[in-house]
Amino acid sequence: MEDETQRQQRERERVLSEYGTWRITAEEDAPAAAEVQNLETLLRLKADHLDSPEPGLWTTELTTALLTEVMPRTVIQSREQVMDLVPTLARFFTYLRETGRWHPRSMDAAAGPAMLADLEFTVLEAADDPTRRSFSTNILGYGLSLGVDLEDDRELAAFMHWYNALPDAERLVLSDTGRLPSPSVPYEREAAVRAARPTDLPGGTWPWFLPAPDEDGTALGGLDAEQDAPAYARNAFVRNAVALLDFVGEGRRVTRTGALGREDARELLARMGRDQAVRSMWDRPEIVGPWVSLLDGGWLEIDRGVVHRAAGPVPSASAEQDAEAFVAFGHAVLSAALFGRDARDAEDGGFVGMPDTVAALLAACGADGLTLPDPLGPEPGAAGPPLDPLTGVVDREELKRLFAVRSDLTGLAAIGVLERHGSRFVGSPAVLVALVALIRDRDEG
Repeated sequence: MEDETQRQQRERERVLSEYGTWRITAEEDAPAAAEVQNLETLLRLKADHLDSPEPGLWTTELTTALLTEVMPRTVIQSREQVMDLVPTLARFFTYLRETGRWHPRSMDAAAGPAMLADLEFTVLEAADDPTRRSFSTNILGYGLSLGVDLEDDRELAAFMHWYNALPDAERLVLSDTGRLPSPSVPYEREAAVRAARPTDLPGGTWPWFLPAPDEDGTALGGLDAEQDAPAYARNAFVRNAVALLDFVGEGRRVTRTGALGREDARELLARMGRDQAVRSMWDRPEIVGPWVSLLDGGWLEIDRGVVHRAAGPVPSASAEQDAEAFVAFGHAVLSAALFGRDARDAEDGGFVGMPDTVAALLAACGADGLTLPDPLGPEPGAAGPPLDPLTGVVDREELKRLFAVRSDLTGLAAIGVLERHGSRFVGSPAVLVALVALIRDRDEG
C-alpha cells in the first residue's frame, strides 16, 4: 500500500511532468528540462525542510525561507543558477494559477509576481552570504567556482584531496567563508587528479596491506552453499548460536537492557566451555554476537521481559540431529551476522572498514588466512603504509584504512565468526559462502 510520503512524491512528479509540457507548449525552445530539475529541488526541499509537501501551496513566508535560508544552506549553486531561481519560480506560479493548482492557503495569486520581484536581490545576497551556507556547501561552492565538475567523481575526489591537504587554518577559512584568496598550494586540476589517492576514486583500489587478489581463484558466482557439516561445526559462532537457542528453550527472563541475567549468562558460558567471569552479558562478545544475530534473524524474540525461541527463516538444528538442516542453519546464521553488521552504523556495532573489510575477509578465508601488518613497526622488507604524494610523509588516511579493517576483523573474531592467532585472522569455506551472499547483496544494492 502506498504511504503518504510516496503519494506526495508521486504528486510532485505528476505536477512537474505537466509543467514541462505546459512550458514547451507556451515556448517551444524553453529550457524545460533544466527548469523542471530546479523546481524538483525546490519542491523537495520545501517538503523536507519546511514541512510543506503541497506543490501549489506558496505563502510569502514559505517562499522567502526556501529561497533565502534553505537553498543557500543545502544546495551548491553557481551565480547563474541563483539568478534563474526567481524567474523559474515566477513561471511555475503562473502555471499553478492557470491550471487551477494554486492552493487556497497560498498568498494572493495577484501578489505573487511582485513578491518575487522584491525578493530577487535578497536571494542573490543570501547565496553570497557564507554564514547562511553549511561548511560543506562553502567548500564545494568554492570548488564549483574553480571549475570543478562536482558531478564527476574523479574531479570531486581530486578537489577534496587537495582540500584535505591544506593547512588546518586554510581549511577553516575556506569552510567558514567559501573563499581562499591565496592558498599555500593553489588548486590545479591536472596535478590534483594525479595526486589524489586512488582510494578516493570510484571503485577504490586493492588495500595496500592485503595480498594481491588471486586471479585464478574460484569465481564468486560459481560458489554454492558449503555442504560439509563439520565446516560449520568447527565455527565457534555457529556452535554458540546453537548453544544459545538450546539454553533459551521455552523462555528466559531478560533484564531491563534486554540481556540475560548474570546467573543465566554464567550458566550459558559454562555450556559453551568458556570462562564464566561475567558482570553483564553485554561484556561477553561470544554471547552478544549470536544473541544479536538470532534476534535480527527472527530465531529469538523478546516479549514482556522474556526471551523465547521463534521459528526464524531457517529451522535451527544440531549436526547430530540433521546434518543437512544444520548446514542450512549455519549458513543462515553466519549470513545474519555479516548482514547485520553491514546494515548497522559504526557506532551501533556495524562495520567501519567497508569495502576494504570485504577484501580482507576474502583473504582471511584463503588457505593461509590473513596476517595484518603492524603499522607502527613493519617487518624488515615489508611494505609500509603509502606516502602522501603532496607531503611525502605517511598517508594518515591509508593508516586509517588498516585500523578500520583490523577493528572489523577483531570484532568478528571476538564473536567467533573468525579465528584469531595474534595478527593472523582465519576464516573458512563456511564463512566464505556467507561472505559471497553479502557481496551479491551489496552489488545488487
